[in-house]
Amino acid sequence: MGCENVFLPKTYDEGGKYYPPVKPEYVVKNLEVAYTSKDLEAYGRCLDRDSFVFYFDPSQSDIRDILRDKWGIDSLAWGYNEEILSAQQIFSYADEIVLNLTNGAPLQEDSNRATWIWDYYLRIDPPYEGGGEATGRSVFTFVKKGEYWYIRIWQDFRSGQ
Repeated sequence: MGCENVFLPKTYDEGGKYYPPVKPEYVVKNLEVAYTSKDLEAYGRCLDRDSFVFYFDPSQSDIRDILRDKWGIDSLAWGYNEEILSAQQIFSYADEIVLNLTNGAPLQEDSNRATWIWDYYLRIDPPYEGGGEATGRSVFTFVKKGEYWYIRIWQDFRSGQ
């Protein structure tokens, strides 16, 4: 006999893995589960299709070269389409993905916008593009559309490797 967390809503997908994204924390939980289970459709539902931007850690000296050479992007940011294409490549390549997002804390919140910071641990097996593990912090800026929240901005800040 198990315990049920009465503070989390019932899941809304057929597999019982995802929560209705009625709070920023639920979006992050859904993102974590979607990435780990390599569920591209669910991953895409976590992101604001109209305005999503991912910002790479500017302290990563090699990332600009990878973005330019592999993606033709001369910037440390990309949008929704590039994020989905990248995730699709990683999901099809990896045998196993572990993504843990912990110690979430709100930095700013109002009724339609929120910014939270999370610690992360990511492991891709076998290693992808020269890196198999990453740790750091992510800052997510969420936007509320209707009753659901989506990630609008994702900023990555890696810990020392």
